[in-house]
Amino acid sequence: MSETGTGHLTELLYDDGENDASLVCAGHAGDVEPGTGELALELAARVPSATCWAALGYDDEREPFDVWHPPSTAIDPDDYPLLGEIADRGFETVVSLHGLADDEVVVGGATDDETKDRVATMLADALSVPVRSVSEGPYAGVHPENFANWLAAEGGGLQVEMGQTAREDESVAVCDVLATVLRD
Repeated sequence: MSETGTGHLTELLYDDGENDASLVCAGHAGDVEPGTGELALELAARVPSATCWAALGYDDEREPFDVWHPPSTAIDPDDYPLLGEIADRGFETVVSLHGLADDEVVVGGATDDETKDRVATMLADALSVPVRSVSEGPYAGVHPENFANWLAAEGGGLQVEMGQTAREDESVAVCDVLATVLRD
């Protein structure tokens, strides 16, 4: 993906070159969905042998969200060379972190409903904002072309959409819960 102007997009890959157990992603990090990249890296650092991939978009003149936010189904390893390095690995567990305008947390992805419900319950117990799991709708993240899903060996990634409180004030609690999920 390339764009002209004052902005830039950069990738981050934290990887040992072999891990296929856990992947934490933030495909819309930087100023696009602030806090997601930092949370993804912190989470991956807490889990032994976890990999982290993030795409960080910045722009001083335009809205970074408008410039650097492709749909999750349009994120392709041909456009992201570091993602290409891990694209065929087939991770056992994939957690994709996203920002949300509403101050709540929505747990989706193509993983099974039991997993989404369990993660949503754990997050609800740890956070002060509403948390719900979804299997349909705009934040469900169930499409097979969603990068969180095709990166997962079984085609079922976990997508966590977070409002500002979860990404900022309560990010440690989010990280604690998701680290537990990745270790299980």
